[in-house]
Amino acid sequence: MSTPGDPDTVRSLEILASIQRQLGDAESRLSDAAVRAGGLAAQTDWRTDAALMFHAKAQALRRDIVTLGGDVDDARDHLRRVQGGLEAGAGWWSW
Repeated sequence: MSTPGDPDTVRSLEILASIQRQLGDAESRLSDAAVRAGGLAAQTDWRTDAALMFHAKAQALRRDIVTLGGDVDDARDHLRRVQGGLEAGAGWWSW
């Protein structure tokens, strides 16, 4: 079992916290990108074949981004569990 001041555990927790922040930023950016892609699709003049193709691709991009956002959220949940396990194993208490 690690001790609360174990440098390896402390460093691992710092890295996990940094990854959590980065994933949060990525999730926010993906959400913004999904909104923009949906907006571009909605603003397209659908009277030409090229516009119809662009609309379809923008909608597909929006769906892919939303799916990726869900994957990022799942990764953040997994990291929280790993972080909790490290804290518990080192005798740390999360307040």
